[in-house]
Amino acid sequence: MTDLTVVDLDADDLAWGEHAIAGADQPAGIVMLHADARRGTRSVMVRFPDGWRRDSTGNQPAGEEMVLLAGSLTMSGHACAVGQVLVVAPRATRSATVTGDGTLAVVWFSGPGGGWADGEADDAGEVRVLTADAALDRGPVPGLVGNLVGRDDVAGARFDGDVEVLWLEARRWAFVPVGSAVPTIPGFALVHTY
Repeated sequence: MTDLTVVDLDADDLAWGEHAIAGADQPAGIVMLHADARRGTRSVMVRFPDGWRRDSTGNQPAGEEMVLLAGSLTMSGHACAVGQVLVVAPRATRSATVTGDGTLAVVWFSGPGGGWADGEADDAGEVRVLTADAALDRGPVPGLVGNLVGRDDVAGARFDGDVEVLWLEARRWAFVPVGSAVPTIPGFALVHTY
């Protein structure tokens, strides 16, 4: 994808599919927002069914950054709610994962898909919860692509590389190629760089 793309995350015409999540009994709904094989990244919106849980303990080679738009999620004792970001480094231990009713999230994946392994990895990454506000600056993390920063006003900004922008209140997502101006959508946004 090289063109500027804006997605209304509440639109009725989104291409929802179903995805079986490793270690879980129930699949989740998924919309592919962006994939870049060269960078090894995927950006998706996930709708968890009410009562979704993963009781298995395991790890996988991909890292992820999950931003909740609705609901709640707890993984490995870390509770994440709307207004927060769950950052899961590659091979982090994933256990006792459960969602609240109506959980909807945008997730940025770094690294290969699949590869679930039961148990804890010898080189397990970290799981942490960050506040999604203007002070957010998730700097470099081994195995995660780019940076994640919070911006109160990003409209019209131009970046030195491709970025993805997620407006939490407006519930819009955009892929903004290098040199293009960020669309004029008001409100706080998260900017994911590559």
